[in-house]
Amino acid sequence: MIDLNSDPAVMTYILGRPATPDETAAEWRRRLDHQSDAGRGLGYWAGFVAGSFVGWWSASSFDGRPDTSGIGYRLRASSHGRGLATEGAEAMVRQAFSCRDIDRVVASTMAANAGSRRVLEKVGMTQHASWAASPDRRRVPGWERGEVAYELSRAEWTDRTPDLE
Repeated sequence: MIDLNSDPAVMTYILGRPATPDETAAEWRRRLDHQSDAGRGLGYWAGFVAGSFVGWWSASSFDGRPDTSGIGYRLRASSHGRGLATEGAEAMVRQAFSCRDIDRVVASTMAANAGSRRVLEKVGMTQHASWAASPDRRRVPGWERGEVAYELSRAEWTDRTPDLE
């Protein structure tokens, strides 16, 4: 994860710079301690192609919001544009909705991150909110456009993929 987060291309729309090893360790402590619920099948998955690590995907949990799962992903720059983000995001939506108490899947990204927005739209999510980016995101290209949130309800997902429900 340190190697992944140290790539400036990977971190462009996250920090606008490479993450330090300490920042990566803190990020994963938070993710594993507060956004994973293995008992419900919610957490993080590493992805490999031909034995090589390409990134991670998540169907995470939220403290105090048992009806909602967040999906996310982060891939090596060499894996961008190969459909892996979309393939993994689709698997994460399925994983989230495999929990019978999950009614809604959410995700957020920078408004300027066209690639990530395309992935979320391909998996059936629609934009439902936007807000100004915090000043600490000024290093992120397009930070002035703010951030956007996407969501997909179980009912919408079931209508799109009735054979998977």
